Amino acid sequence: MIPEDHFDFLHAVWIRRSSYTYVFFALNILVFLLMALAGGSTNEHTLMAFGVKSNAEIAKGQWWRFVTPIFIHIGLLHLFFNSYALWIVGPQVEKLYGSGRFVILYVLTGVAGVYGSYAYHPDTISAGASGAIFGLFGVLLAFGIRYRNSVPPFFKRAVGTGVLPVIVINLIIGFTIPAIDNSAHIGGLLAGAALAAVIPFQKPGNETDGGFRSIQIALLALIAVSFYEVGAHYDGPRLSVRNLTRGLIQIGTTSSTEDFIEAINAAQKTFDDSTREIETRRLTDLTSTRAEISKSIDRLRKVPSLAARSDELISDLLRIMQEQYDLIQDIQRSGVLTLAHAQRLKANIVKYEKMMDAFTQWVDSDGKKYGIQRYRRR
Repeated sequence: MIPEDHFDFLHAVWIRRSSYTYVFFALNILVFLLMALAGGSTNEHTLMAFGVKSNAEIAKGQWWRFVTPIFIHIGLLHLFFNSYALWIVGPQVEKLYGSGRFVILYVLTGVAGVYGSYAYHPDTISAGASGAIFGLFGVLLAFGIRYRNSVPPFFKRAVGTGVLPVIVINLIIGFTIPAIDNSAHIGGLLAGAALAAVIPFQKPGNETDGGFRSIQIALLALIAVSFYEVGAHYDGPRLSVRNLTRGLIQIGTTSSTEDFIEAINAAQKTFDDSTREIETRRLTDLTSTRAEISKSIDRLRKVPSLAARSDELISDLLRIMQEQYDLIQDIQRSGVLTLAHAQRLKANIVKYEKMMDAFTQWVDSDGKKYGIQRYRRR
């Protein structure tokens, strides 16, 4: 039997809503979807544009990069594991502390995690909610110790030393895998424990104190302003529905920019090869060349959208490649190279060279922001 006072404690705490856990959960997913529209969250230039922690950019005055990384995830698996952890531990902390104090704990421990990465890994970019999640574990650890004599005994299993195995295991994993930024985890963990040592939990039946409510509103406004700054300074790939599927299922490290470059390079090679074969009258090689052009056309149709101008250039290149494909098909049907075929080839070459000149101009003017540059021979 559960004593009546213990039952009242559990009932009063557990009927509280955990609204902001799900708000932050949804914000993580929303940012991930927006990044998918920009080509995917493993693209470094997309990550930089959305506000990951970057010491160099922070040094230039982009202070919001201490806040926005809390809601940015690098790849689907990163999003899944952090969102799952938030879904499990978030409601526990929010029900204990109330929504106002939960927002304070989550945001400040998240910022502390970003600062840990800023201080100990200055040369790498980083992002993720794990600093805030470790912060929530730190809160539960400190809560269990601080209130060990005033909470129901069976409740202590989920807090205090009960969370130590989870913390230790995850820290060991962090030290084992080089890609994991354990400085952010430790920063969030220590901040969570420290905040829980000074911020009391919201006792059953109590309303959120006005001071905590004011801080909650200020921190929510800070998040909104930080993402406003991201939008105002955004210089990454354009958001396009065409990028969505690839961006969502992107698991590896291949970026949208790399796919874009590879598709352009493949189109250049197949066009040059087909032109050379027609000009040298190697008609027997045209069957394999036509197949390569067909593959290149399919690849160009799936190329990620980076900018309005690059989309126009890709559209022009697609038309030229299709005309080259049709020309080869006509030559194979006739079995000979006629004067009309030679004139069509010449027209295709003129269009192709004009398009490549325009593409080169775009790379020189805007390509750098997407990680595209032209290599010049010395």
